[in-house]
Amino acid sequence: MDAVAAEGFAGIKPAMLEYFMGIAFNNDREYFLATRTDYEENVKRPLYALAEALLPAALEIDADFEQRPARIVSRIRRDTRFTKDKSPYRDHMWLSFYPVGKAKSECFGLYYSISVTESCYGAGFYESDPARAKWMRETMLRRQDDFLDVLTQPDFARHYRVLGEDYKRMEIPEKLHPALYELYRKKNFYVEHTDGVGPKIERPEYAQEIADGLRLLGPLYQLMMSE
Repeated sequence: MDAVAAEGFAGIKPAMLEYFMGIAFNNDREYFLATRTDYEENVKRPLYALAEALLPAALEIDADFEQRPARIVSRIRRDTRFTKDKSPYRDHMWLSFYPVGKAKSECFGLYYSISVTESCYGAGFYESDPARAKWMRETMLRRQDDFLDVLTQPDFARHYRVLGEDYKRMEIPEKLHPALYELYRKKNFYVEHTDGVGPKIERPEYAQEIADGLRLLGPLYQLMMSE
């Protein structure tokens, strides 16, 4: 176990959100170095602990998921080589669960994300891919009952929203069940549960709530990774 994750998860505290706000307004190396202890104690340590707390639930879904907190928790430093935004540091962080040896872009991964305004978790594809979107539509037509069983399961439907960018023009096949129309139109898709940043995220019990939510994603994950 990483030393940073040695202590149990104690909740997402206001100090983490305050750090995100500070780095957003002072996004440079000098500020980061001056506040590195703050980052280590109030951002990295609790997120590593959360990764450890969520790992058992994630491994129930896929035993091949990455288990090292350093690979699960995002880095605060951004890769600015291929983006117009050259801000060196993130003002938010996330956890991602995906199989060892596979690129995130290939996987329907599980995630948790925290920013100044939002705490959320879910599952989805990391990047848009027209070929994958085509595969999704073909698979949906072929396995409508399987998709309906997952997406209309009451606990899942109450907990998660289907999100993503829609194709502006997409003809819906007559044989497709209406409950699948929304998903069929997606260029990319993910399902997400949002909690905001209210008092409940500050409690240690929040890790168990996230874990229970991730377990609801198991059938969808298996469906996405079965082809």
